[in-house]
Amino acid sequence: MSHHSHIPPEVDEAIRGFIRRNKRALRRLLPVLLVAVLAALGLGAWALWRGAAALGRWGLGEAAGLRVPIAWERPLGDAALAQLRGQMRFVTEARATEALKRLAAPLQASALLKGERITVFLVDTPAVNALALPGGYVVVYRGLVERAGSASEVQGVLAHEIAHVVKRHAVGQLASNLGLEVLLQQVLTGENRALDRLIGGSGQLLTLKFSRDQERAADDLAWELLVAAGIDPGGLGRFFAALAGPGVEKEPGAAPLAELLRTHPAPAERLERLRQKGEASAPLAGYRSYEADLSALKGAR
Repeated sequence: MSHHSHIPPEVDEAIRGFIRRNKRALRRLLPVLLVAVLAALGLGAWALWRGAAALGRWGLGEAAGLRVPIAWERPLGDAALAQLRGQMRFVTEARATEALKRLAAPLQASALLKGERITVFLVDTPAVNALALPGGYVVVYRGLVERAGSASEVQGVLAHEIAHVVKRHAVGQLASNLGLEVLLQQVLTGENRALDRLIGGSGQLLTLKFSRDQERAADDLAWELLVAAGIDPGGLGRFFAALAGPGVEKEPGAAPLAELLRTHPAPAERLERLRQKGEASAPLAGYRSYEADLSALKGAR
């Protein structure tokens, strides 16, 4: 059966007649119509790309940590922790965990956290690294503890990671990475499926690289946390400067050392900024010492 059988004969004849009478004009119009179609397709693709970029910047971008429901953060952190537990051994020995808690306690008590509950973990791996995860989780690698030259250096890194938690940088970065996909899930299938998609991508939280602006913001809040707690804030800069210093890549264990610098880049500009903050701030009469706690942490297994 002809695919034109549903068209009335008089209409079919009228169409054919119009084409015969205007064949030359239609041939001249064909390139114009083709260009118009291609332009429309190009404009549509450009609009879709711009829309996706805008969603990343404004809808689920850097500020997305404030737009993703707070209630979603704990499940996201739990999912990331579960994946990390499958890769590394979490230290549970009381001497080590209590020493780490004592190092973190004065930072956790700060009013600057605005009620944010922070839980710290220690993982037994030689890599020099630390992670800030949604839900108030901070994970410290044993290699970082062993590398530190003073308690204030460990506390500086702790304050920096706590600042990432408070600023909600991790969840914002994850939402930005999955932005359009998560938004479509939310619109088309509801919030539960959107949360499921974020949880499905939570493994990215273990390898996120923060932007320079995020690192500066974390440095600034960390500095405030340390000063408020009576801890030498210069420890943060000294720790990163030691990692970024000449000859580091030639030291034993150089490969693990690079991990923290990959996720927390410390360019010369950032180190100079920390140095200037130290010079500009009035020194305290005396910083509190937590060296005994660091020794206990290093000695525990």
